[in-house]
Amino acid sequence: MNPSQELFDQLMIECENLGYTVYDHLPLESENAKYPFIAMGMTQLLPVTYKDALGGRISQTLDVWGDAENRPLVTKVINQLSLLGAGAIRTKHFHFVGRPAAQDQQILTDTSVPDTVLYHGVITLVFNLN
Repeated sequence: MNPSQELFDQLMIECENLGYTVYDHLPLESENAKYPFIAMGMTQLLPVTYKDALGGRISQTLDVWGDAENRPLVTKVINQLSLLGAGAIRTKHFHFVGRPAAQDQQILTDTSVPDTVLYHGVITLVFNLN
């Protein structure tokens, strides 16, 4: 079992449990995604090998998308997601401990879609693999 994939899967479940629609990709136009939604982003594993165990640090980016009226909601979602990275997450095979001081958050204005203003929240959660 791959620890970064197991954390990715568990974070998708946690985001859905918060009541949000979550995609493992940026939704296609044909998927007709409703705002706000969360798209799972980049995953990075920096492994540390011990004599008898695997450890490391995993960073998981989550992208929150909202339309022009949703900036306060995008901020709320980012704050809720930051709490996921402040505690511990136990999966079937691994134990992850959040590193809240290592988190990174930002909210961007996106005008890449013609005649549309979107808010794009980006949060990177960081966990130690124990």
